[in-house]
Amino acid sequence: MHALDGLKVLDCTHVIAGAYCSLILADLGAEVIKIEPPAGETTRGHPGQAFRAFDYVNRNKRAIALDLTTERGAHVVRRLAETADIFVENYRPGSLDRMGLGYAALSEINPRLVYASVSGFGLDGPYRDRGGFDLIAQAMSGIMSFTGEAGSQQPVAAGVPLSDLNAGVFAAVGVLAALRHRDRTGEGQHVETSLLESALAYTIWETGLFLSTGEVAKRQGTRHRLAAPYEALRTADGWIVVGVNNQRLWVRFCEALGEPQVATEEGFDRPNRRVRNRDALQARLEQILTRGTTESWLAKLAAVGVPAGPLNDIAQAWADPQVAARGLLAEVAGRRFVRTPIKLHATPVELTRGPAEVGQDTRAVLAEAGFANDEVEALIRDGAAADQRKEPAA
Repeated sequence: MHALDGLKVLDCTHVIAGAYCSLILADLGAEVIKIEPPAGETTRGHPGQAFRAFDYVNRNKRAIALDLTTERGAHVVRRLAETADIFVENYRPGSLDRMGLGYAALSEINPRLVYASVSGFGLDGPYRDRGGFDLIAQAMSGIMSFTGEAGSQQPVAAGVPLSDLNAGVFAAVGVLAALRHRDRTGEGQHVETSLLESALAYTIWETGLFLSTGEVAKRQGTRHRLAAPYEALRTADGWIVVGVNNQRLWVRFCEALGEPQVATEEGFDRPNRRVRNRDALQARLEQILTRGTTESWLAKLAAVGVPAGPLNDIAQAWADPQVAARGLLAEVAGRRFVRTPIKLHATPVELTRGPAEVGQDTRAVLAEAGFANDEVEALIRDGAAADQRKEPAA
């Protein structure tokens, strides 16, 4: 049994943000039907390609192929929407309305439908019609202005598509809230978020600083804006990241370094002074830390309860025993994928399907929706739908 058993999701998305929303719903147990063009999404890459971005946000879903630019293809989606619970899309605003697949049209067919839209900038405002990408959202939200090394003028983006992924998470949260409302009232609703807003929503400290003091955040490297030492520091064989955010931890930290007097040295004895004297503090601490290895320091800090960790690359991160113990990787269809990191102890997250090929489930899904066999074959023959085989069944 899974938390969202019995819910049917129509996933009319492409690339990352919308697909990540429906992936979360799929991992929680909903039946997700991926709708893509007969040629497939561009993120599928080419045959034989070792890594396909498509696969990692579209496993655990069934897949059908429809040409929504044809009236017959769009009609199929309207038929499917009659019995769907959720519709997720991330087309440019207005695109699906012109196909008769916008919220107004589908909610008239099915008033219980929860319709989620993810876009670059939102469904209104002066930038409504602009295309949006993660990099643009990171730049416009201010994130790129305070990411990178202190004093650098070079723009730096986060190494992951955070506005795409955050938009998908926010959309999924909105969908679940809308389903709760539907449980009480019987009514669906339109849920929406955007890449720009999802990026801005994560600027908690930087926006708070600006609203409170008028100060515009600058690049700090790995340093925290409000605490020190809270950063990456050099050791004899690499780096260690420490989080010392209060006076009690500062004293413990210095004791673990074997230099308890540093805790009371001038300029380092109080939190605000450590923040003001970051450069001198870093030099003083690295003078000590470079006498030992990362592993040895981690053991000493763990023994006294000071938060710290190694600076891992992605291979080291997945080899970490804590990560392995938590079971975040799951194998399905002979391949490994990252689970949605939500632990539901009564209704656990489960991966049941690998990524489907283009139109893999077209015939089965349409048959389940009440389409007669000759209707399905006519749709495929005319190019309004497609499946893996491309040709009609014998």
